[in-house]
Amino acid sequence: MRNKKLLLGLALAGIIILIVATGCSLGGEKEAEVQGKPVSAYFMDTCSGCHGATRQGSVGPALLPQRLTQPDEYYFNVIQNGKPGTVMPPWGSVVTDEEINTLIAFVRSEPESGALEWTMDDIKGSLEEITPENELPSAPTHSGNMDNLMLVTEREVQSIAVIDGDTHQLLTHIPASYRAHGYTFDPTNERWAYNMGRDGWVFKIDLYSLQPVRKVRVGLDSRGIAMSDNGQYLIVGNYIPATAVILDADTLEPLKVLSTRAENPEGEMVDSRVAIVSDVSPDLVGPYFIIALKEAGQMWRIDWSKPDFPVDVVENVGHILHDGFLSPDNTRFYVASQTDNWMSVLDVADWKLVEQIKTGDTPHPGSGAAWEWEGVTYGATVHAAEGKATVWDMATNEIVGSVDTAGAGLFIRASEHSPYVWADAVFAEEPHVITVFEKAPPFDAVGEIKDGIRTLHPEFTADGAFVYISDWDGNMVRVYDAETLELVTEIDSVTTPTGIFNTDRRHETLGH
Repeated sequence: MRNKKLLLGLALAGIIILIVATGCSLGGEKEAEVQGKPVSAYFMDTCSGCHGATRQGSVGPALLPQRLTQPDEYYFNVIQNGKPGTVMPPWGSVVTDEEINTLIAFVRSEPESGALEWTMDDIKGSLEEITPENELPSAPTHSGNMDNLMLVTEREVQSIAVIDGDTHQLLTHIPASYRAHGYTFDPTNERWAYNMGRDGWVFKIDLYSLQPVRKVRVGLDSRGIAMSDNGQYLIVGNYIPATAVILDADTLEPLKVLSTRAENPEGEMVDSRVAIVSDVSPDLVGPYFIIALKEAGQMWRIDWSKPDFPVDVVENVGHILHDGFLSPDNTRFYVASQTDNWMSVLDVADWKLVEQIKTGDTPHPGSGAAWEWEGVTYGATVHAAEGKATVWDMATNEIVGSVDTAGAGLFIRASEHSPYVWADAVFAEEPHVITVFEKAPPFDAVGEIKDGIRTLHPEFTADGAFVYISDWDGNMVRVYDAETLELVTEIDSVTTPTGIFNTDRRHETLGH
């Protein structure tokens, strides 16, 4: 039975995860495709993050036949050109007119209910050794700086590009799974990195030889990964099934599966996706993992120092929780409540909700931006539905400023070694403008970078001297001088780059 489930999970939607049955596939006929994938699989991977796995709605509206009262031409225009004032971006440059019509037919069909499962036995059965660790080198086999490697998701080709942040030289491409989504680095050993694909596969990666050594599949649709500060445990959050999985970081063997079926703010039991996972430093506050339950609006604190991994719960945090990050001292966790348009603030030690900061439409802080300036610690978020970055004082949780950006964005980043903060606008009408603003109040913009086609996810090098930016549609990573904003070089041997993660994050206290 376990093997059948494994084969089913791998086969449905190719390397993605599942098929939500659709009226587009009648009488045994082959299901219509979008971008070479069954339309249901394409929807699950590309659209369900906002519209829900069963099309019941989330940040985006429900896409059910009874809710779609406009003619097809209306929905064609929305898919092709996006919808101003919302998180819906234009997809006309990605999918063809025929594929848009296929998507419209799909959302006009009746969805089938029922969640796919992926059990502890399934996880154990998927564990695979790729390269025996006793055959690995004892020292790096490349010339890159181990504390300044840039790992770049090559979104559509199951690969991670590795670039030396000192020389900006591309070192290699590491095989990965579908749309490598999350990264974490061992704080106790420079050689280990971990990556999780959106299809649920977790890889243990040797940064000495730049190759994967083990992999395990923890779910069918996954989004977040974090590691305990002692280097002993990993936690992965799933969209499907509604679970969080704790792994032994050395072997990738599963230790516990936590069901995230829980009660939402309206008192309804829901299968809640895990929106964010993070790790708290035991030296600062305690030995905790933190996870956000998207639909349930709950925050869970998991004690990884105890063998049964006990959970403390805070309810009624908000509606549609998403990205979040810790204050530098780890005493506060800030999580986006997207349909409430606020950042919720939790006291990590007492584990209680203490504030809700009304930042703007659909906050999306990514992995976070926090910095200190003249004794004051600030936090900031961009927004996925309007063009601004909001800044607040982390001591008082009061909004102290905002910066206009070119449009709705996803990621904002700062470095202790740089006086500037960088924010993207990947959902803007012209999604290739990066806004750079001062850390010092009143947070004046110092410049805009307009190179490329669809640019996102600024990432500093370890010393803060350079900023890397992905050009998703341009198949390019560009490197900028972090002080002058001048273009330093272009790295073009990458395919559909998106997220960029520096190995220096192993030392970061915002959560890893």
